[in-house]
Amino acid sequence: MMHILATLRRPPRPAARRLTGALLLAALTGAAPLAALEGDDEQPLYIEADAAELDEKQSISLYIGNVEVRQGSMHIYADEALVQHKPNRKPQKIIAIGQPARYRQLFDDDPDEVHGRALRMEYETDRDEITLIDEAELTQGADRFASDRIVYNRTTGRVVAGTSAQGSERVRIRIEPDQE
Repeated sequence: MMHILATLRRPPRPAARRLTGALLLAALTGAAPLAALEGDDEQPLYIEADAAELDEKQSISLYIGNVEVRQGSMHIYADEALVQHKPNRKPQKIIAIGQPARYRQLFDDDPDEVHGRALRMEYETDRDEITLIDEAELTQGADRFASDRIVYNRTTGRVVAGTSAQGSERVRIRIEPDQE
């Protein structure tokens, strides 16, 4: 378990200039946020990997090699994943590491899946949020967000990126106009 645990502890990045909420909101207004398929968050969570290590006392489990996490239409693919469990053994937080780790999910009333990729992803089940860290990208259809840190709420479809998400890089956004 030391390999992924060592990867999880990295020094904090230097503080960067804050991106104002108005600028981010103005950039995001062209992309309508969508919520995940209704009921996805109520589905069982499945994890597959080449190997697994469980530590009941610390309430953690480590999955190594070709890791796939599924819940409803949500899929996370990674090289390694660390799962922190609640006392009832339900997953509380999943930390996925990959070159890159990848995410995809379907949405209500939209044929386009959301795709994400980053070197590290943190999925917090109680908040239903996925944080993409380092070389982060989130794509829906032709629209694309890129930064060093992107926080995505699966329930509300809200995206926060760059310094607004406690990152240090500027946000790069591509919004394609609707075809008339």
